[in-house]
Amino acid sequence: MPVAVESLASTILNHSATPYNFRFSPFLRQTYQVGLSPDRPVCKAFQSGHCPNGTRCPERHVSDSKTSQPTGGLNSLVCKHWLRGLCKKGEHCEFLHEYNLRKMPECNFFMRNGYCSNGDECLYLHIDPQSRLPPCPHYDMGFCPLGPNCSKKHVRKKLCVFYLAGFCPDGPDCKEGAHPKWSKDLEKPTLKSEEKKDEEMRMEFPQDDMDRQRDQQRDRDRDDGGRHRGGHGGHGGHGGRGKWRGRGRYRARGH
Repeated sequence: MPVAVESLASTILNHSATPYNFRFSPFLRQTYQVGLSPDRPVCKAFQSGHCPNGTRCPERHVSDSKTSQPTGGLNSLVCKHWLRGLCKKGEHCEFLHEYNLRKMPECNFFMRNGYCSNGDECLYLHIDPQSRLPPCPHYDMGFCPLGPNCSKKHVRKKLCVFYLAGFCPDGPDCKEGAHPKWSKDLEKPTLKSEEKKDEEMRMEFPQDDMDRQRDQQRDRDRDDGGRHRGGHGGHGGHGGRGKWRGRGRYRARGH
C-alpha cells in the first residue's frame, strides 16, 4: 500500500504532458521557435556576433542588454501579435512573448471610447484617463482655486516636516517630503470642458437622446404635413375661386 501511494504521488508531482507531433511541428520549430525547450543551451556563435543558422538554429539566441539597441521600454509589454499567433519576428521581437497580465498592452477601444464592452473580462489594460492629465502647478504650490473642477490633476504630496518647522538642512535634495515652490508666472487654471460633460451625459443617457431625436423628427413631419396640406388647399382654393369666379361672370353675362 505505501508503495502504491508513493508511485501515485510521484506521478502527480512529476507529471509530464503527452507529447504531440504534427506534420507542421518541424516548420513551427524552425521558423518561429515554437515548442523548443526553454532550457536549451545558449548559442555561442550568436553571442560572438553572428549565427549562420539564423532562425533555424536549435539553440537559444539571447541578446546582450549592453550591446542590444534600446527598445524604449517596449520589451516590458506583451506582443499583441504573439497573442494571436501572428508575430513573425520570433525571438527578435521587441515585445514580450509570454502571458503576463501585468504587462499586457493598452486596450485601444477603452482608450478611444472611455469604456470597453468586455468589461472586467478584457485581457488588455484599462488606464484611467485621469492619470494622463498633467499635474496642476497651483495645487503643487499649495492651493488651487478651482478645486475638483480643475482640468488638471491634483497630486497629493507629503510635506517635509523640517521645512514646515522652518528649515531643512538637505535643501532641494531632501527626501523626507515635498518643499513648496513659489512662482508668479503660472497660467490661470482652467475649468473642465463643458463639452466633455455633455458627452459624458450623452453616454450615460443614450436612450433620452434617441427619444428626443424621435420627438423632434415627429414634430418636423407634422409641420411639413400641415404645410403641404395648407399649401395644396390654398392653391386649389385659389384656383377654384378663380374658376368659380369666371363661371359666375360667364353665367352672369349669359343670364
